[in-house]
Amino acid sequence: MRILSLSFPLPGAPIDNHSFANAPTFFDYDAIVVDTAALSQLIEQVVDGSEEHATRSGERVVNAQTGPGTIGLADLLRDRQDETTRLLAGGGLVVCIMYPNVIHSRVAGFSGCDRYFWLPAPHALQYREPFLRRGTGARLMPIQHDHAFGPFIDQFRDKLTYQAYFADELPAFEGSGCVFARSAGGAAIGVELTLGNGKAVFLPPPSSPPTAEQRYAFSNAIQEAIRRTLRLEATSAPPAWLSDYELPGLAGRLAEREKAAQQAQQAQTSAAQQDDTVEEIDRYRKLLWQEGLHGLEEPVRDALSQIGFRVIASSLDSPAWIQLPADKAGRQAALLEVEANVGAVGMEAHYRLRRRLEEAIARGKPRRGLLIINGHRTTAPAERAAQYDDTLRVAAESLRYCVATTEQLFHAVRASLEGDTATLEAFRQRLLTTEGILQED
Repeated sequence: MRILSLSFPLPGAPIDNHSFANAPTFFDYDAIVVDTAALSQLIEQVVDGSEEHATRSGERVVNAQTGPGTIGLADLLRDRQDETTRLLAGGGLVVCIMYPNVIHSRVAGFSGCDRYFWLPAPHALQYREPFLRRGTGARLMPIQHDHAFGPFIDQFRDKLTYQAYFADELPAFEGSGCVFARSAGGAAIGVELTLGNGKAVFLPPPSSPPTAEQRYAFSNAIQEAIRRTLRLEATSAPPAWLSDYELPGLAGRLAEREKAAQQAQQAQTSAAQQDDTVEEIDRYRKLLWQEGLHGLEEPVRDALSQIGFRVIASSLDSPAWIQLPADKAGRQAALLEVEANVGAVGMEAHYRLRRRLEEAIARGKPRRGLLIINGHRTTAPAERAAQYDDTLRVAAESLRYCVATTEQLFHAVRASLEGDTATLEAFRQRLLTTEGILQED
């Protein structure tokens, strides 16, 4: 058994310790262990140039196109994505030290990069809200003691603190894997997912950096869990001379297995590509029902870009503003806020927007404001009552900013996809000139 541990130091003879950048090829191992927070740190270090990283062959990793003696960060990350897919197609195991997802928006040539981009997800699920959610707690308990990683949770439960959990109640999760550990409140914090021929296991991270002695204990427990998961009966690879001892029919079966593994890999790659093409358009339907940073704000920003605005922000976590590309002087621009609620939207987003508008005035750069709301988000749009409290209407009229609904933005996206430029131009102008509630056409 060979294990590759990436930025999560594990001592032991079967384990090679490397980073995401300088590691050997993933699919040359039976299992990989990945500290996902350390991966994010590596990506940001390359992007901002705060620390140099190189591949195993000595190529320097740069946030630019691949060149002589260098490899572009985007190319390296996509290589690792392909290697992980091949590892799983061969029946391998990926063990993730689990943290909430984050977006890495500054990777040159890789606009969709996030913390889990490299790991395939079960059909119709993604490693972000609403499936992978942010949460924190230290009360953990195994619920499947016979699961391979159940003893790990039981042994180290007082040394682990979960920072993310899976929403295992989602219909798409059924049949995709199992939960072997939960928090005191029932959150799924130890999860195994079936990914084609392989598996991925998600574990909560240590509460604090382990001591040298604790790392040996961690390593032994993880090795045993991996061995049980892969059902390996020996701790070492078969000897080279074993190939001289043939059995009738074995060669043909090995060839068929290799052929089936290749076909599975091709099918998984094709399915992932189809998921991407569907998501490219289907993401806009999230405008009608979602909430949160990844659930709603990200689709709102994508939709505004689709209908012709530049969306300007340092990251998804940072406040954004929009501007028409041809407006060099910035006169046709607006500070953007997004808010959703299962009832009518109240004043929270107004207070955020008012503060930003006041700060812009103080800097001598006054801006307009745009608030996109998704009120009564669980009700069909055609059946919704007013999506805003009347106090919000009054406040918007007073500060002279526009309040529009995600349903209105959805119909603008549809016009864009249909090539209706006249409707788009009129809608853009209304967003930038309306003072108060944007009324339906």
